[in-house]
Amino acid sequence: MICEILKFVKKPSRNGGYYYHTFLKGVDNGQSYFTYLAPKMRNWSRWKKVLKKGVVLKGLRVKKGKLIDADSRFIKLEG
Repeated sequence: MICEILKFVKKPSRNGGYYYHTFLKGVDNGQSYFTYLAPKMRNWSRWKKVLKKGVVLKGLRVKKGKLIDADSRFIKLEG
């Protein structure tokens, strides 16, 4: 799936630290999606390089409903 990052909101984590509630939009279908990203997680090394408004990512997987799997192996297309 191809999605564009619309915005991300920094929120306090229950486990200490913080996480980003990240909102995305499907480029091909216009649907809204979201994911949760935390600097303490292993997948942060991939996300920290692309977490900017307007970045388009290819290869994202839906985990359940509108939730994007933060462990998806994606590539940056633009932004």
